[in-house]
Amino acid sequence: MPNGTTTTAPTTMLHRLLCGLLAVAPVVAQAPYAVGARDVAWANTTGAGAGSLTARVLYPAASAGTNTPLLPQAGGWPVVVLLHGFAITGTSYVPLGTQWAQQGFVVVLSNTSQFDNVGQENDGRALFPAVVAANAAGGPFQNGLDTTRVVLAGHSMGGGNVANVLRNNPGYRCGFAIAPVTPRDNNGALVTTPLGIVAGQGDTITPPATNASPYYNSVANFADLKFYYLLNGDASHTNLAGLFVTSAAGTAVQNRVAALGLGLFRHALGLSPNGLDEAVGPPAQADTRLVALQQEFARALPWTSAGLRLGTTVRASAGLEPGFGGLAAAGAPRIAPAPTPFGDLRLDPALAYIFLSGPADAGRRLDATIPVPNTPALVGATLALQAFGPARGELLRLGGAIEQTITP
Repeated sequence: MPNGTTTTAPTTMLHRLLCGLLAVAPVVAQAPYAVGARDVAWANTTGAGAGSLTARVLYPAASAGTNTPLLPQAGGWPVVVLLHGFAITGTSYVPLGTQWAQQGFVVVLSNTSQFDNVGQENDGRALFPAVVAANAAGGPFQNGLDTTRVVLAGHSMGGGNVANVLRNNPGYRCGFAIAPVTPRDNNGALVTTPLGIVAGQGDTITPPATNASPYYNSVANFADLKFYYLLNGDASHTNLAGLFVTSAAGTAVQNRVAALGLGLFRHALGLSPNGLDEAVGPPAQADTRLVALQQEFARALPWTSAGLRLGTTVRASAGLEPGFGGLAAAGAPRIAPAPTPFGDLRLDPALAYIFLSGPADAGRRLDATIPVPNTPALVGATLALQAFGPARGELLRLGGAIEQTITP
């Protein structure tokens, strides 16, 4: 584990801060979910692209099968829109989409513009209002979609179109490009959401050196973070996206890409304080097929390796640019943003303390551990963490904040 200079409070202090707090974690259904499938033809209301936006939609269902009911979820399910590669249709990506649907996402596999790069860009932009309309109108997805939490993914041609769509973003919260072509007209420079790119050295169709790498380098105005995950020769143009997988190695590559996407989506949508661990944390760096992992942070970001459970020890991490930073902690939920000369404070100042501090390691990360006492009275208590460190153009700035509720 990378070293940092820590000022970690002892277990007794953590115990004292947590005892008696009353924030209770919500009870939610557990993944993996049964997956339903439904073919749709949504109207394109933008005036650009295909008139009918055909797609196969995969979703958490009451029971697996075609046209089975969407499983009810308070507030609706988050949505992934996936753009296909050249000469392929969205239905070819059912294996990858199923993995995301099993974990609580409605996945829209776009079928239009099979041979048309510009048309697909227009369709990708039009799919956002189409998702909003599908949630509002009568039909199988009415009130079942969380239209404040929609992300964009793409493979090959579709991966390049992630940046082309996001240059004029209708509302997608992040982008995830798999074995992408290079976007047109330096559109990567116009992406202002979090962005993840994954590629493989076994890809002879869109070789990473001439596609994914310059794509990553062009993205300069991203929010939160960008990362570039390069796998070895086991990762081909097709198995990265779950297409034509015929070997154990190919299955492992597909599973890793699915997990990378989930980690990014959960972070960008505020669904999990552990999401970034899958994308840029130790699980990524322990991947035997990983050749290189590059990441940059627009602001310092916190995450944990797992949920806080009684009697366990959890790693807390801060991702930040080279320089000094760390994590502040408080034994209470996050507060509404309180302005300071160093940015918005999201911790209760009466309870906050510096939990971890030091210079970022070579991997742009600082780590420490959180020991959770095996004390039943702590169940339901909340611990909040806020990162601080270099931000774009500033040496020290308060960054992102998360909170965790202790479970048995």
